[in-house]
Amino acid sequence: MHNHHPKILELLFCPLVILSAQSGIEIVEKVDDNRVVQSMSYTATMKIGMTGKVREKSFEGYAQGEELAYIEFTAPARDKGTRFLMIEDEMWMYIPAVEKATKIAGHMLRQSLMGSDFSYDDLTENERLQDAYGITLLGSDTVASTDCYLLELTAKVEEVTYYKRKMWVSKETYVPLKTELYAKSGKLMKEVSVLETQNIGERRYPVRVRMENKLRKETFTELILEGIHIDVSVPSRVFTKAYLERK
Repeated sequence: MHNHHPKILELLFCPLVILSAQSGIEIVEKVDDNRVVQSMSYTATMKIGMTGKVREKSFEGYAQGEELAYIEFTAPARDKGTRFLMIEDEMWMYIPAVEKATKIAGHMLRQSLMGSDFSYDDLTENERLQDAYGITLLGSDTVASTDCYLLELTAKVEEVTYYKRKMWVSKETYVPLKTELYAKSGKLMKEVSVLETQNIGERRYPVRVRMENKLRKETFTELILEGIHIDVSVPSRVFTKAYLERK
């Protein structure tokens, strides 16, 4: 008779195992699988809200892995032709009037991109969070009546833009619906909200994101992505200084 006990125990504990299997690391792995791309091309509009006025800028972008990104502004007229190229940790900016690329390096990468609440780093980030952060699952919470996992990520490597992140990850889509970004001092620097997502292939991808820089007063930037193509082949010449500086 006692032969059956292990089986009963197994059945009793089975649900527990399934529940606890969803660890912080596994959740972030799914978040990463959703957001990190091999390559992509897209067009985007930025709505920059400042002291009650909203300005619009449009650009197109390309990315390849963690190392390569290219952005070119197409509107308004005065920003048209302003381009950015990222190769590993280095970024260059090209302004048509100057006709020569300038390097943006180090802490400058954390500065505002074209007057928006996004920094250069924010816009080009494409690395896996689990490689840079230690992960703690704090529990559950809701964002806009959506059930979320609440996670805290603390940097385990030196070269991160934000020392700590608090993330509210949708239990259904594994999209971080809200993220708070903190400095090492504990100061809240930015808040990111995903307002809209779209199914792109196997992924659930954010297509409308609101960024608020908490170090500035009453500003926000909304980023709207369109024409997204993921895992496409981007010509390698796009990621060269020759292409950046082309006339």
